[in-house]
Order: sequence, then C-alpha cells, then structure tokens
Amino acid sequence: MTVTAGTGVAAQSTRKTALVPRLVAFALLAVVSYLVVPPLLVLIYGSLTSTPPGVAPKFTLDIITHAYGNPQVLRSLLRSLAFSVSTATLALVIGAFLAWLVERTQAKLRGFTDLFTLVPLLLPAVLLVSGWILLLAPRIGPLNVLYQWVFDAKAGLDIFTFAGMIWVGTLQELPLAFLWLWPAFRAMNPELEEAATVCGAGTFTTLRRVTLPLLWPTLAAAWVIFFITSMGALAVPLLLGMPGGIILYSTEIYLATARIPTNLNLASAYGLLFLVIAAIGVYANRVVTADSMRFSTITGRGYRARRIALGKWQTMTITLAAVLLLLAAAVLPLFVLFWNAFMPFPQPPTIESLTRATLNNFPKAWNYGPAKRAALNSLVLGLSAGIITTAIGAMVAWGMVRQKANKKLFGLLDFLCTVPMAIPGIIVGVSFVWLYLLMPVPIYGTAWILLLAYITLHLPYAVRICGSAIGQIHPELEEAAQVSGAGYFTNFRRIVAPLVAPGIAVSVVYISIRAFREYQASIFLTSSGSEVFSIIVLDMADGGNSTILAAYASVVVLCLSVAAIVLYWFGRHSGVKI
Repeated sequence: MTVTAGTGVAAQSTRKTALVPRLVAFALLAVVSYLVVPPLLVLIYGSLTSTPPGVAPKFTLDIITHAYGNPQVLRSLLRSLAFSVSTATLALVIGAFLAWLVERTQAKLRGFTDLFTLVPLLLPAVLLVSGWILLLAPRIGPLNVLYQWVFDAKAGLDIFTFAGMIWVGTLQELPLAFLWLWPAFRAMNPELEEAATVCGAGTFTTLRRVTLPLLWPTLAAAWVIFFITSMGALAVPLLLGMPGGIILYSTEIYLATARIPTNLNLASAYGLLFLVIAAIGVYANRVVTADSMRFSTITGRGYRARRIALGKWQTMTITLAAVLLLLAAAVLPLFVLFWNAFMPFPQPPTIESLTRATLNNFPKAWNYGPAKRAALNSLVLGLSAGIITTAIGAMVAWGMVRQKANKKLFGLLDFLCTVPMAIPGIIVGVSFVWLYLLMPVPIYGTAWILLLAYITLHLPYAVRICGSAIGQIHPELEEAAQVSGAGYFTNFRRIVAPLVAPGIAVSVVYISIRAFREYQASIFLTSSGSEVFSIIVLDMADGGNSTILAAYASVVVLCLSVAAIVLYWFGRHSGVKI
C-alpha cells in the first residue's frame, strides 16, 4: 500500500508539473495574440479592400495585383534583398568580431568597446544618417576633404550611393549585432578553446574551427533577424536612397502612406510580403536551432573563462575596434551632433566655425513646445516597454528551448512573436488607430496605446536576445533542480534567470532605447499630453530647426547615456560570474 500511495503521489506531482508549463503557455499565447493578431488582421483586411477605414468595405484583389504586378516595385524588392543581405552579413561579421574581442580576449580596449557600442542606439536613426551626410558632404564634408587631400583625388566619396547605404545601414545594425551576440560569447565554456590551444591551434584557428562552430545556431538566427530588420529599415532608404534615386521596398511602403491621397490599402498589400519573409525566417531559424543541445556549453560543471592573449595581433585588433566601433559608429556621428548644437546654422566642423559658437540653442530647445514632457514620456514608456517585453520574451524563449512537451504551442508563440518584424512601424501605427477607434477600450489618445505598440514591435528582439542566452545553458542544471523538488517558477527564478541575467539586462537596455527612439508608429498614436521624443525631433526637423534639434537631442542623448551605463553595468555585474 505504501508503494502504491507513493507512486500515486509521484504521478500526481508529475501531472501537476507538466500542467503548469501548459497553463503558462496558454497565458502567454493569450497576451501575445492580443498584441499581434489584431494588427495582422487589419493588415490583411486593408490589402483585400479598396476602401479607407471607416467606410463600408469593398473587397477586391486589385490592390494586391497592382502592388506585385508593378515592375518598379519588383526592382525595388530586388534592391532591398541585395541591401539586406549585404547589411546583415557585414553586421554579423563585425558584431561577432567585436563580441569575441570583448569577451574572449585580453584586448586593451575591451572595457570600452561594449559601452560605446550602445552609443549609436542613443541616436535617433534620422540623426545618425544626417550625421554621415554632413561628414561626407560632396565639397565641404570633413571626411571628403581629408580623403581628397590624402589620396590627391579630384572628387570625394559619394554617400548617396548603394555602397554608402550599405555602410550606414551596417553601422545602424551594429549595436543590435553586438548586443545579440555578446551574451553567447560571454556564456560559452572556454574548455574546448583551451583544448584546441593545447593541441597547437593558433588564436584565429581556434576561433574559426571551435568558437564559431559552437555558436552556429546563434549566428544563423542572428543573421535572419538582421536581414529582416534591414528589409524594414526606413531612415537610410529615405535620406540616402531617395536623393540618389535608389528606391527600396520599404520606401515604396512609406510613399504609399505619404503621398496624397494616402493609400493605406496599397501599403497593407506591400506589408504582406514582410509577413511572408518573417514566416520564412522563423522556419529557417527553427531548422538551424532544432538540435541546439549539441551546442550547449554551460553545464553543471564549474569553469573559469580564460582571456586569449592577442600578442602580435593586439595593435591590429585595437585599430579595427577603434575605427569600426569607436570612430565610425559612435564618435563621428556624435561629434557632428554636438557640434551643430552650438552652431547658429548647420555647418561642418571647421576652425572658422568656432567663432560662431553659441549656447542659444539649448534654452530654445527646452522651451520648444512640449519638449521636456516628451522626453519624460519617452523615458517612462521606453523603460516600461523594455521590462515588460523582456519578461514576456524570456518566458517564451525558455519555453521554446526547454518545453519539448509543448513544442507546437511554443512554436506558435515563437511565430507570433516574430510576426511584428514583418509589419513596418507605420502599418502598426495605422492598424492600432483603426483597432482602438473601433474597440470599446478607452486608450486611444493616451500613453497606454503607445506602450502596447512598443511592446508589440519589440517582442521579436526580446525573444531572440533571451533565446540566444538560454540556448547556451545545458538542461541538466534545470533537471537537477526539478529532481530536488523545484517547481516551474522556482526553477526559472533560481536557476535560469541568474544564468541569463546579462542577456536579460541587454534585452531591457536595447528595447528601452529602441522604444525611446521609435517614431514610425508613434507619429500616428501621439496626441496632446502624450507626446514623445521622436515626434518632437521630427517636428523640429520639419520646421527647419536643425540646430535646435541638435541641442535637444544632445541633452537627451547625454541623459540616456547615464541611464544606459547604469543598466549595462548592472547587467555585467549580475548573474553568474564567468
């Protein structure tokens, strides 16, 4: 009887343990579905009708036929594919190199590279691209003047070319690449690398034959995300592509909403292709990570990371890090931004310009309409979105990697969390307007609708960043906790969360800053009292107040830098010390 009773209690406990993950999965599915499915339905609805919102629908396939039967759109799509492949590949290679340099070597700049990688995130995309336009202006751009002097060239570099777009687009994606890959490099057990070194392998041989193959699932998944993100980029195509006559697919979507009359139906039809791309990307990601346990390097055994001595490569790696990261991606754009904050009118940095320096732009910036309230609103909304989105993303990522019994359920969650990457921010903004004007939920015109939009847009990043970190943890640690009687939530809180704390901190920082800068959806969702930083920046730019904009952005960037440093320091000094 005792054995029977014990067996019955154990069976009951097993059923209870199996039930909790399923209940959690259904709860997550309800939340994610509410955030993602309505905008998706509006996207499909808009592409199948020829009538604007608020008018009785007239269903037709003419919009889709027109969208994908236009040779110009096909050319734009091919250009976007070439741009996205190039940008994603370069961002992956450079980001992986920088992450390896910071976490696996004794490079002297390693204490600064991870910090300065965050700097481009603090700049709105419009300002980052504008900085490079000013730096490479045809006749007066300081980099072009230097280029012509060094190489005795008659003409400088042209930023308004496809190569220029790839360069700036890569710099724009570099922070995401580094932050995505850094947790995986940091968490990887170095024993295999040390074994290769003992066998006589050099530094770069070990990197090529041991480190990178171990990180293959993370690298492949990261490339997919960089590709999809580049496909939906808007700042580079608008500011660099259109002046150079290079129209990308995302530009076609913008023009459909910007032209008069606005054609939201055509924009929705274009957006369907992003949905298809996201679906293909999710499937490819699941294929390459299907057997991720083979690549796990954190187990129940302890280890201590060993930094690789670079020796004769020290100078070269420092130079590359300084040029690629500190100078190109951070220092130069920030320098141009701060310079123009003190100028009475936009101009490149010269000795003569110093005589015109003034502080008048700063009081004008802070007295510009609701500028102070917008910065505070964006700070609160950004941090809230970062914490909430990361909490949801971490739970979804853990279920994807660990809950094999609920594989299909978490697979659906994975797909739903990736779908927002296929929907441009413009479409998300418009769909949220339609949705909350029709639904009896009184959040339209408030900060709550912005928060929901930011969470929806950034779910893919939270899932992928947290998933990269969780994928490096061998399940034997959690299995040991379960054998010791730990429940579902205790296991996650006491075992998983401390191990992936750096990845979670990275996700919070990255999403908070992206939400702070978000403008494509915000432009449709802000109202009096809920203004945000990005919309004020656009308003200043539209009004021709470039120097006031630079002063306003400079102050906000400095404040964001302090907040990012605090959060990033916390992430690097929390969790398991390796």
